[in-house]
Amino acid sequence: METNENTFSIEATDDTPSVLIDGSKNFINITGPSFPENAVEFYTPVVEKILSAVSACKGPVNIEFEFSILSSASNKVVYELLVRLEQLQLSGSDIHISWCYETYDEDMYDEGSGYQECLKLPITLVERKSE
Repeated sequence: METNENTFSIEATDDTPSVLIDGSKNFINITGPSFPENAVEFYTPVVEKILSAVSACKGPVNIEFEFSILSSASNKVVYELLVRLEQLQLSGSDIHISWCYETYDEDMYDEGSGYQECLKLPITLVERKSE
């Protein structure tokens, strides 16, 4: 884990995503597989850092999710994060979510689409061409 005044990052492992919070660019990225042994333990400090960064941002915040796999436990934590981001959005924060998925990954598309339907957050589905 790397952290300084404006950035926070965690490198990806075989079962956890990389996380980058760049406060100087108002950009947050979570990419990779997400099936940690204990999703709550992994995501609790990540969620706290994200919420803190979003609250401190002046101007729009762009958050990009690009999971290659998302366990049900991770899905629950991500949904809870999105609900909390929705609350910040309704309180005046300017938040833009990109939910990225591979062309043939219907599961990730369906997850993002489901979030679009049930949340009042601007969530854009972004198709990435499989190589």
